[in-house]
Amino acid sequence: MPRIKRRQFIKGMAGGVAAVGVGLSGLRYLEPAGVASASPLTSAPEEKLYRTGHSNNCDGSCGHTVHVVGNRATFIESAPWESSIDGKVKEDYPPRICLRGVSQLQNTYSPDRVKYPYRRVGPRGSGKWERISWEEATTAIAENFRKAQEKYGAKSVWIAPYTGSLSLIEGVIGAGYRFASAIGASAGDFEGDNEGDSACPAGFNYVLADPTLPANGGGIFDGHEYLDYLNSKVIFLWANNLAETSIPDWRTICDARKNGTKLVVLDPRYTPTAAAADLWVPIRPGTDTALVDGMIRWIIQNKRFDEAYVRQYTVAPYLIHPLTKKFLKHKDIVAGGEDKYLVVDEQDGSVKKWDDPGLSKPSLWGTHAVGALKARTALQVLADTLNKYTPEYTAKITDVDAKTVVQLAELYAGNHPAGVKAGFGLSHWYRADLTFQALLTLSALTGNIGVHGGGVTIYSGALLTTAYDIPSWFYPDKKQYTYLPPMQACDAMLESKPYPVKAAWFMVDNYAQQMSDRNKVMKALNSLDFLVVSDYVLSATAELADIVLPACTYLEKTDLLGSGNYYLQYMPKTIQPLWESKSDFEAIGLVAEKMGVGQYFHKTPDDFIKEVLHIGDPQADPTVRGLTWDQLTKGAYRLNTESVPYVPFYNKQFPTKSGKIEFYVELLIPYEQEVCDYKEQAEAFPNNPLLQKYPLVFLSTHTRFRTHSQYCNLPWLKEINNNGEGFLEINPRDAAKRGIADGDVVRVFNGRGEMKVRARLTEGIKQGVTNCYQGGWATRQVKHYIEGHPNNLTHQIANPAQTIVPNFQSNAAYYDCLVQVEKVKG
Repeated sequence: MPRIKRRQFIKGMAGGVAAVGVGLSGLRYLEPAGVASASPLTSAPEEKLYRTGHSNNCDGSCGHTVHVVGNRATFIESAPWESSIDGKVKEDYPPRICLRGVSQLQNTYSPDRVKYPYRRVGPRGSGKWERISWEEATTAIAENFRKAQEKYGAKSVWIAPYTGSLSLIEGVIGAGYRFASAIGASAGDFEGDNEGDSACPAGFNYVLADPTLPANGGGIFDGHEYLDYLNSKVIFLWANNLAETSIPDWRTICDARKNGTKLVVLDPRYTPTAAAADLWVPIRPGTDTALVDGMIRWIIQNKRFDEAYVRQYTVAPYLIHPLTKKFLKHKDIVAGGEDKYLVVDEQDGSVKKWDDPGLSKPSLWGTHAVGALKARTALQVLADTLNKYTPEYTAKITDVDAKTVVQLAELYAGNHPAGVKAGFGLSHWYRADLTFQALLTLSALTGNIGVHGGGVTIYSGALLTTAYDIPSWFYPDKKQYTYLPPMQACDAMLESKPYPVKAAWFMVDNYAQQMSDRNKVMKALNSLDFLVVSDYVLSATAELADIVLPACTYLEKTDLLGSGNYYLQYMPKTIQPLWESKSDFEAIGLVAEKMGVGQYFHKTPDDFIKEVLHIGDPQADPTVRGLTWDQLTKGAYRLNTESVPYVPFYNKQFPTKSGKIEFYVELLIPYEQEVCDYKEQAEAFPNNPLLQKYPLVFLSTHTRFRTHSQYCNLPWLKEINNNGEGFLEINPRDAAKRGIADGDVVRVFNGRGEMKVRARLTEGIKQGVTNCYQGGWATRQVKHYIEGHPNNLTHQIANPAQTIVPNFQSNAAYYDCLVQVEKVKG
């Protein structure tokens, strides 16, 4: 085999590769000589249009119309949307696209594409590779996986698709899990949350969907459709820089404001979103729960809650056992009694079962004698616990002045329906589950759950996974992979906890760069006996691989997008794969064949899409019942939903043990979190002695110019984004204390690691807080930071409370991080 250097690998100059022009502002790409389908534009003038979906993980899930001439995509624009599957509803859903979508053209034809399979020939990370055939690559993968499984057990191979794509066949719910099941391996997180976005979903399940109930499958997650915010009287964007991170959806918020909706933004940074708000609240990072608690106390004290709603739909009147702290049941006071909740009849003060036909009205308040016990109602427990959160007390914790605390409570309680759209940044804290628990409690008390314009949403479109027959897709012949969340993978690699992981395959996942505590991650990946990465660029993770496979972009493969909104979007192959790239589905099938499980991948992507959606089956999930293949492949049709716009729990049926909204959470009693009483974070909290050494909170937020680490090096995006170079936002007062001027190189450090980057002084960030946009590359070829990376500073401290929700059991608290900053001299 010829040995080549890394630069040749990236430029694709080995093996008879010729440079060919595209005619897109001088953009060039490289392709193998002699491929007829890659002929110049002038030889194939006929233009074809394809409707597809943008599956990359920005949550926008925009519809794209791709213009193709010959085998060349020439233009990408927004695509239209159809009516619902049953034809009853036609939403005014505007076409949507942003520069990241338009730039997919450069992404597909980038000279940085991985064009062929490669095998590492030097030390990991040395950049020394040899080009090999697909036959050699897939044979090596099959042999090394088999070797690891024979020596360490089937689970020692970890298959790790993730959120680089949100599609069905190959993405966060993709074929990697089917492959892991077929070979008995372990696999990552198909919910796509457990690297850093699972805390808020965990809080969702605490209150609205008991994860121990088999019907909930280990935890569910749902949210309001974006268009539902047009029904809100006030919108709280909580830790959500929507104008940057979900640009097409920002239009809906702007339309709502035009209709008179008030907009409140809670963020320590003065973002483009905050600039458009009626009220911007620069909260101290990590104290959000305390602010919500202050709002709840004011609402209770001033009787601004919805009494009828609270009595009917929540556990507010249920009595709490004073000793066990669990709900008091009839069986607790009567030998051989029933497993039924107890309440106190407001009319005569007697204790009755909650469904007693003689009950007139259950009391919401008080401490009541139940035999020898003194039991409070759940609402009384909540009120007593949060009574300390006076506006003044709340202000001391949150840095939000007392008057603003009251103003926020009045705005929320006085403008029904009130909607909360939280950003995933809210989830990037050790106790973000508690914050979401608090927000849902606030929403429940004011009658905002299950109503148009209300609710607490962090992700719109989660319902679509219910349209899929996941078990048949993931578990062929009832074979089932072992779930290993990304937050536990490093310990499995380094310490064999909970079992050894010795080989891994990463797809649509730049784990080496995007996972928290990068130093630990790099050590863990380097400890593996064998590492495979499928990608279309040489990412930080691919640099460490033993085998790198050239993956397709979304234009080069067939798939289905069912995330980010309430529309199904068929993704046809618009161009033939360039160079020797293959879809992950095809690559998996080749390896599966050599491992004796190829029969599970013999069907086409179209066949699997039909099966997963049960096309033509009258017993298909109601959301897709009646869907035809012709509909799916010729337009983007909206799911059938009970409410339009979609509202979770619109029927007020809650999948909890009580069937009510459980703002009092029995499962959290061991963690002293049964109600939403603020608790300090793991690291970035006001009284931490570590502040003496590392006095600044370090955020690593998202930018509009990339999606996580995708598109970092695309010319169109770099041109409008500081040439792609990273920087540290710091308040001028914090900078002055350290002798730092705008543009100075600074060292950002703590006990875990460091990075060097240029300082950008701005009044748009709260004093005591810094921010460096995450996702910039730190590879041999591309360095968006002068040295290091933001995740050199973050940690992997997991919140044990989340373990009660199997699907969302761990969370990388990226923002729960303290640092010091100093000027680099010389």
